[in-house]
Amino acid sequence: MSVSGPTTAIVSLGMSCQSARQIRTNAEVIGAILGEEVGRNAQFFDGLIAPPAGLARLFEDGFPLFSRDDIAEGPGHPTWSAYAIRFLHHFRDDDGADIDRFFDHDLSRFTHLRDKFLALAAVPRLVFVISNSQNNLTEVAAETAIERIDFNREEIGRLREAVQAFLGRRCEFILVSTPDRRGSLDDPDLHLLTPDDSEWTGDTRQWREVFLSRLGVVPPAQQSASW
Repeated sequence: MSVSGPTTAIVSLGMSCQSARQIRTNAEVIGAILGEEVGRNAQFFDGLIAPPAGLARLFEDGFPLFSRDDIAEGPGHPTWSAYAIRFLHHFRDDDGADIDRFFDHDLSRFTHLRDKFLALAAVPRLVFVISNSQNNLTEVAAETAIERIDFNREEIGRLREAVQAFLGRRCEFILVSTPDRRGSLDDPDLHLLTPDDSEWTGDTRQWREVFLSRLGVVPPAQQSASW
């Protein structure tokens, strides 16, 4: 889950659940760094498997909401095919996926979450977190036919441009990966974690260090710039 306070929002932008999990887990630390109280604030991409290239297309298309015809049964899990977004935790209950049964409920939920995402444009400091460090992402990719889980410099650059253009403002980005998944990305916002043995949650200590190193000082280019 993402978090926000009076002047700052720290928001997951995929590509898997670990970003949102570690933002939530480190909420108290984040608040101490920022010097303001922050609370949990669910956002659209918190629980989705959302590859950067697909997200870039989504924002370039104006961030439309899905219709029933947009959601396919697979591969592996309900999939928003146009944007390669996998819903591992939606359109389902404990007995499994049933898109028709849960569609209206989840459409209502994501309609609300989209409205909340639009409101981020007014937050003075907006920080997006993108990670591919979730260990079981390899298995998820095989199960759902994700083409790539390593970072690509052009895809990340396109996503940054697309989300900032959509919101009409500049944002900060924290990119988190591991040495074997950084791909072609060479970026000052990239933080490489030492691989851990968790299934998907990640190493809270290493993530805490990422937030400590990045959130204490607002980059000068972000302090007053407009998109």
